[in-house]
Parts: sequence; structure tokens; C-alpha cells
Amino acid sequence: MTTTPVAVDPGIEARVFRKVTVKVLPLLMLGMFISYIDRANLGVIAGPLSKDLGLTAATFGLAAGFFYIGYLLFEIPSNMFLAKVGARIWLARIMVSWGIVTIAMAWMQNDVTLYIMRFLLGLAEAGYSPGAMLFLALWCPARLLPKAISWLNLAVPVALATGSVVTSSILLMDGVGGIAGWRWVFVLEGLPAIILAVVIFFLLPSSPAKAPWLDEKEKAYLAQNVTQRTDSGAHELKQLPAALRRPSLWAFAVTYFFILIGFWSITYFLPTIVKEQFHLDPVASGYVSALPWIFSAIVMFVILRSISRTGERRWHLTIPMVAAALGLLIGVLSGNPFLSLIGVSVAAAGFFAVLSTFQATVAQVYAGALAAVSIALVNSVGNTSGLVGPYILGWLTDLTGTTSAGLLVMSGFFALAAILLYILIGWADRHTGGLRGTLNTETAARSAANPHTEG
Repeated sequence: MTTTPVAVDPGIEARVFRKVTVKVLPLLMLGMFISYIDRANLGVIAGPLSKDLGLTAATFGLAAGFFYIGYLLFEIPSNMFLAKVGARIWLARIMVSWGIVTIAMAWMQNDVTLYIMRFLLGLAEAGYSPGAMLFLALWCPARLLPKAISWLNLAVPVALATGSVVTSSILLMDGVGGIAGWRWVFVLEGLPAIILAVVIFFLLPSSPAKAPWLDEKEKAYLAQNVTQRTDSGAHELKQLPAALRRPSLWAFAVTYFFILIGFWSITYFLPTIVKEQFHLDPVASGYVSALPWIFSAIVMFVILRSISRTGERRWHLTIPMVAAALGLLIGVLSGNPFLSLIGVSVAAAGFFAVLSTFQATVAQVYAGALAAVSIALVNSVGNTSGLVGPYILGWLTDLTGTTSAGLLVMSGFFALAAILLYILIGWADRHTGGLRGTLNTETAARSAANPHTEG
């Protein structure tokens, strides 16, 4: 039976969150940082990779998307395993797996082997992101979970910016040891995941109750106030059909698909867009491609502070998504390379402004036994956009000779996401009492058993 959160000394809350920020978040953020470098480095090396493997823009987009087929298949089982065996063991297993696959990609010979390895990379990495979010829900009350997830997601634009620079620099090793530069990328960027897996295995506590750096009062506070409980039964297989029958959960998943589709298209084709607009070589394109992600990290931090200060999330999500749609639209129609870069930067920043609060809302609405399956379902369905978006953008690029048509389509998806966000976040605020409210856990438990009772 779940325990209703109670009022506590705010000093304990601040002290516990400070410890979580120091002891837990850096490890999870570093894992997220490495994962996005390893899944997105394909965009930076697109030119030399496509030349060596004989790829068109469409086949490159399809290859980028194959990651998400494996990701979709294993993400829900992965989160259920994490809920059962604990984050320390399972997250370490995930990182070792994707590190090995990343290194093995250095030996790819053609488009077929690229498809296979991208599929295996998605299979290996499935579960890290939703697993980390589920794990943070064990350590944070609902009002602090968006802040924690925002810190986790801050690693993403930082990784994309850093990855653009680092991956471009590794390309300069082309010919060293008789090995192509893009092959060196996979070898050198796969190793950190394996090293961090060892660190996580030995340093990350599986739950607050097993954290040696928390005193008994702090453990009691977390036991009474966290968004997600370790004894929720989230690993049980019976939660899957219960989650699948909830219309609201599918609404969140579809909305996440529309939010992500433009992001993944920008991620994998940004160096190509920069090269097309500024007529740069692959290395220089990678360096310039870091700028939108740096801007995104700044905007993400500003929006987080505003949400934390006001407690309002409906307009804080809707407006940035509208800005993302308009940014892409202006970037495509301007005909000016600098305005195009600014437009893409605004689109990327709009996405990151939305990401963390949206994810935290899902974790808040479906706290309890449905959490592991619900978070994984929304994340996996949303991430299938990583297959659809890059392929559409690549196909339209082959058809028209420019990325403009594809980016206009992505702008439309962002606009649809803005509409759905306005509706869904309003519903979530009524259901949970808002960002500063708490989920009625007794009602949630009944709803988990009978999905037809949800509002």
C-alpha cells in the first residue's frame, strides 16, 4: 500500500536533494552524456561514412533510424528488469553492452552491416534514459523531480555540442594506422561507456535505503515523499496490459513522438545542413554544429528556473514548442545561412525547454506500479520518431536536393506537438494538482487496477 506524502522540514528536503545532486546525478548525467555522443556521432561522420559505405541521404537516414527499432523492442522489458534487479546492476549492464557494440561498429563494411549494428546499438542502449528517470523518481518528490530530470537532460545538449567538436577532431586522425577517421570515432567513443559501467556498478546505490551517505531521518523522508516507491510492483508483468489500456498514456506517447521527430532529424542532419548552408568541410561543419546545442543548454536552464519559481508548466511547455516550429519555419524560408542557423538553434532550444518537464509529468501522473512500464512506453514510442524523422528528411533531401522540404515537415510536427502539449498538460495539472501538488496515490492505485476510471 502506498504512503501519502506528508509535510516535512524543508531543511531535510534541501539537504537530501543536495546529496542526491552530488552523489547520484553526476553518474547518471555522465552516462547520458556518453549515450548521446555514441548514438548521435553518426551525424558528424555522415560525409566520410556515406562515401566509404556508398550511402544516399535516404539510406543514411534509414540507418540512423534502425537504432530505434532495437530501442523500441527492448525498452519496456529493460525498465521492468531495472525495477526488479536495481539500477546499479542494470545500468552498468546497459553501458557495457552499448560500449562493446559502439567499438564493433568500427569494422562495418557496407550499408547492411551499418543497419545491423545500429539495430544492435539500440537494443543495447534501450532502457538507459527511462531507467535513469525511473531511478530518479525513487529519490525525488514530485515537485523536485522536474528539476532532477532537467539536470539529467542537461547532459544531452552538452553531449551534442561536445560530441560535435570531439568527433570532428577525431576525424582528423584519418589514415592513422591505416584506419579511416570515422572508424577511429567508434573505437575511441565506445571505451568511456565500458569504463563508466564499472564506476556505476561500484558507486551507485540501488535505492535510498542502501545509501550510506543518508542518515535515518533522510531515509525516512524519502520513504514517505518520493514520486516512486521501490515496493510498487513496477517489475511485474501484469502492469504491461494495465498500462496499454490507458488512453491518456497513448496520448502522452503520441505527443512525445511529435516532440522528438524534429529533434532527431535535426540531430542527425545538422552537420549536413550546416555544410549545405555554409559550404564547409565535414570537420568544420561539426564544429559549427555545436552552436545550436550550446544555445539549447542555456535556454533549458533558464526555463527550468522559471518553472521552479512559478510552478506553472502548461505555458512553459506550449510556448517553447511553438517557438521551435516557428524557428524551423524561419530558418528554412529565410534563404540566409546565418538566419537558418539561428532558426535551427531556436528549434533545438524549444525542444530542450520542453523535454524534462514533459518527462517528469509522465513520471508524476503514472507514479506507482505503472511507472516502469509507462515511462518506458512513452519513451520507446516517442523514440520511434528517430526512425521515421531522419528517413523522411533523407528521402526528401534526395528528392529535392536540399534539406528545406524535410525541415518544413518537421516544423509541422512541432506545431502539432504544441497543440497536444497544451491539452495534455492541462489534463495532467487537473489530475495531479499541478507541479506543486501531489498525486493522489490512492486514486492512482485504483486507476492502475481499472484503467477505465481515469479522467
